[in-house]
Amino acid sequence: MSDLAASTIAVDLSRLAPPAAVRPLEFETRFAEILTRFRARYPDHDALLESDPVMKLLEELAYRDVLGTAEINDTVRALLLAFAAEEDLDHIAARMNIARRVIRPAEGNIPALMESDAELRRRVQLAPERFPLPGRTAGGYVAIALEAAPLVKDVGLVRREGGRVDVILLGREGDGAVPADIVQAVYRALEPDGASGLTDIVSVASATIIPYAPTLTVHVRSGPDPTLVRNAVETSVRAFAADRHRIGAPVFAQMLAAAAGTAGIERVEVDIGDVAVGPREAAWLQSLTVNVAIAA
Repeated sequence: MSDLAASTIAVDLSRLAPPAAVRPLEFETRFAEILTRFRARYPDHDALLESDPVMKLLEELAYRDVLGTAEINDTVRALLLAFAAEEDLDHIAARMNIARRVIRPAEGNIPALMESDAELRRRVQLAPERFPLPGRTAGGYVAIALEAAPLVKDVGLVRREGGRVDVILLGREGDGAVPADIVQAVYRALEPDGASGLTDIVSVASATIIPYAPTLTVHVRSGPDPTLVRNAVETSVRAFAADRHRIGAPVFAQMLAAAAGTAGIERVEVDIGDVAVGPREAAWLQSLTVNVAIAA
């Protein structure tokens, strides 16, 4: 048996540095270059005062040059998958015949919930693996499952003997358990048209949810408002837990402590151990209790 993580993408776009075409915005350097050229052309004005109108014009010229560079930088980023956002990203996705998904349609005055930029980037990266192949790749399974069900936010795969592939789904609502109708929708997208490849026997199921309910005790020195500290810690830990709500992603106690370690906190105690999960499971923060203790 082999477990394939849902993250089948080799290149982590978030770790890519800006390309060389994106130039640094250095006003002082640009102004010094312009001033040097001006003095070379007009040596009689070598001793310009800071208040001289010519100096103000040269500063304006350098500033406008930096603005032009910033505009070029924005244009370059808009053409790159790693940096494009919103409508620019939509156009890049369109090259792969991919449209941003509607997660939840608009209702009355409540606007529609759209797929995030990060999720759309991931699907664009997986898009080439959707193409029909004699044997479906791991990325192909993930791409098709995500496209078939917008309410699915993560997909895991388990390959077993005999060409069996278990596709595990994690939803974006509640604890992540996926209802039967969405499981069936993904199965229909994978199986009837041979999308799974000729060699695989496919099954689809919801992830098993592993709830955890930690109590954190944060120690701070006298001074900060305990209510503000508690709110900051809860916000940070819940954001971490939401990001960690993925198939096969364990939650280590030291991760919770690190997430709680906002400014001013001396140390953090966590009342639970590590939350281990398997390739068919996802950890879910069921509840969170934060106690604030004033250090002596």
